[in-house]
Amino acid sequence: MNKSVPIGTIACVREYLEKLGFDEVFNRSKSKGQALFPLVCAIISYRLTENFSVEGCGRWLESPEVRNEPGIRCEVSHRMLNRAVERSGGIVPEVPAHLRKRLFSMYDPEHTDVNIDTTSVAVYAKGTELYDFGYSRDKRPDLRQVNFGAAELRDPINILIDLSVDRGNISDSVQFVKIVDDIIGDLRDDSLFVFDGGGDAKQALDRITAKGHRYIARERLNKSDDLWISGFDKKEAICVDGNEGVYCQRRTFGSSGRTLYMFYSEKLYHDKMAASELSWRYVEDAKDVMRRKSDGTLRTSKTVIKRLKNPLISLNVGVQGKLLSSDLDSFDFVRNALSNHREGFFKLECSSKLTPSEVFSIYRRCDTVEKLMDLLKNHIDLKPMRVWSENSVKGTLSLCFLAQVIVSMVRYEIPELRKRSTKFIISLLQNLTVTYMYDKKQAVRRIYSNIEPLNSRILRDVVVVSGVSGG
Repeated sequence: MNKSVPIGTIACVREYLEKLGFDEVFNRSKSKGQALFPLVCAIISYRLTENFSVEGCGRWLESPEVRNEPGIRCEVSHRMLNRAVERSGGIVPEVPAHLRKRLFSMYDPEHTDVNIDTTSVAVYAKGTELYDFGYSRDKRPDLRQVNFGAAELRDPINILIDLSVDRGNISDSVQFVKIVDDIIGDLRDDSLFVFDGGGDAKQALDRITAKGHRYIARERLNKSDDLWISGFDKKEAICVDGNEGVYCQRRTFGSSGRTLYMFYSEKLYHDKMAASELSWRYVEDAKDVMRRKSDGTLRTSKTVIKRLKNPLISLNVGVQGKLLSSDLDSFDFVRNALSNHREGFFKLECSSKLTPSEVFSIYRRCDTVEKLMDLLKNHIDLKPMRVWSENSVKGTLSLCFLAQVIVSMVRYEIPELRKRSTKFIISLLQNLTVTYMYDKKQAVRRIYSNIEPLNSRILRDVVVVSGVSGG
């Protein structure tokens, strides 16, 4: 029976992990039985082709042809794969530290500026020191979660260089401090840290400036900013982006050199105000309440508290409504009542006096790390995790992290792929297959299919070597 195998994905994973020296890192942590590195290659490859069900990966590896490509020389049980994930979780702190060292020596990058962000992932598991209830970004408040954060080298590199895994109820500011501590010693002098909301923790910012680095952080608007916002005049502000109507005023503190930038975006304002479903719902609720029966009494409404059925309790409800001329007037009234008058405004802080255009341009491009983390959770099907031990959770996150690192390295090394999505690159690799052809005597030939200019560039050495050794 002939068997086709996605050699493109498997070979790419193996090639890039060996380039980074992870064959030594993983094999060092397991001295007996099947080496850990081939199992890691298989799990990551399966992650990039199917999903992360260990059971599904076990079925995939039942094929000797599939096992042959990552170099697994024995049959693989589900227990063996689970243990491989757990062992990978046990060396999580070593993985990003080793990655940074090898990446910086391989590429000698043009800068070591970083974007940092945090998120959480829901876990089907009972409470431990790691799993806990917290603010759920997955919209699953019924499940415990694990928080994790990541740092990436800023554009045009956009490769992840750090992974931090922490308790599900830890605050973003604490996690930002940990990430800064992890990476700051590996960065060049005067590197720039870029944070989204939550990254304005004073402890983290003080660490950055104390080491001679810079930062741009989004700060939460507070009551003290309302006076600034109320007096904001576009005519007196600097126009940063004429197309989107972005204006800025700034204040610099002479003693520290710290600069605050208050931005107003017309596009952001209109986007916020367009999200008006709540206001319209209030209008409809009010109309429902004020509808009357033919005798002039109010109708029973879900919005109004119904009369209690307990004969010992009597409840009288009075309703007073605003008389406005039209639904649109009612909508405007509700929207203004619900507004905090900060729509369209956001505030950035910078440790040095950059121009508003520079700060805005740098900050608006920091969402690449958020997109990478979203890809980890959604495209690579991380959430929700169905693993139980803490090391299994850490191992799952670590292997997903490495999967995204590999895709990002491919994108960085090949200029034609710089603007291409992760999904496109994964599909490009999957297209390259090897088919095992067996004759009547069970002699085997390997036939490569779907070799394209781009996937052959990604695997410029691997395809030739693999074809010779297996032909």
